[in-house]
Amino acid sequence: SSGINAEYGEKHGVVRAPVPKDCVDWDVQFDFYDPPEFTDESTWTDDPLYPDDIEFNIDNGNVNRESYWKTYLVDGPDPLNVRGRTGLKGRGLLPRWGPNHFAITIITRWYRAGTGKQVYTKTRPVIEVLLYKDKSDPSTFRLPSVRLDKKDPLRIHTQIHLRKTCYGSDNIFADNNNKPQGGNTTGAAGASLKTRFSMKRLQDAVILANTEDPEMKSAFEAAVPIYKGYFDDALNTDNSWKEVDAVNVHFDSPLAQRNFEVDNEREVEVSWERLDTKFIVPIFEAWLLKMSCHLMNAY
Repeated sequence: SSGINAEYGEKHGVVRAPVPKDCVDWDVQFDFYDPPEFTDESTWTDDPLYPDDIEFNIDNGNVNRESYWKTYLVDGPDPLNVRGRTGLKGRGLLPRWGPNHFAITIITRWYRAGTGKQVYTKTRPVIEVLLYKDKSDPSTFRLPSVRLDKKDPLRIHTQIHLRKTCYGSDNIFADNNNKPQGGNTTGAAGASLKTRFSMKRLQDAVILANTEDPEMKSAFEAAVPIYKGYFDDALNTDNSWKEVDAVNVHFDSPLAQRNFEVDNEREVEVSWERLDTKFIVPIFEAWLLKMSCHLMNAY
């Protein structure tokens, strides 16, 4: 699916045009396809309102517009969703024309009872996963994610985001003047560190922080790839879509027992949740959790 069954939010009054399953692929002729167009001009972005002057399928060093999956079609000035028709044209609520890249991190630890011993169910160890819950929508959990404009193989932005959101650490930056300016690292569409600083400067900051936090450094160095590709999301349109690079980072002691920093002004709550209990997460993230559980032979 490429988002064809999802309405684009009652708030915006946009309803997708119907797309039969056998007409999703761009190679299939669909003579009467004329979907509505929607681009939210209030979404933070430095992309233009129209994509006329953007070069696609390249990484120009500032914005990576290469797909994780494959080269996508471009119709005149418009990039075409790498998975096919969605019933909606425009950029929607996403900040970038073409692929919008997100780094999702499935952070796990072994569940231990009050005695400190690992708990097993059906001979398999039970794991807990670190989840966020928006205070504005307390019914749904989600995985930590950040939006990326540039390639980030060391997951530098993720480490910065995690230290700040979960542990209240501003020590990742040398001083207050070096913090990224503005931005929300936890929102779905705008989850980006909107920083004026180079990846090299951010990398230097993480290296400095890691000298004081070897447990975090070791955990991220041992990250296990889970999935990299198209992200089936309700925000996707014909010309703007999400792609994710998801990894599993496992916390062992003493990192697994580190307390979260409570901040009442924070937009999200952070918690560990057992995977053998019921809680609500977006359907695609539930699939990522299932994949992680399978790879760890856990329950």
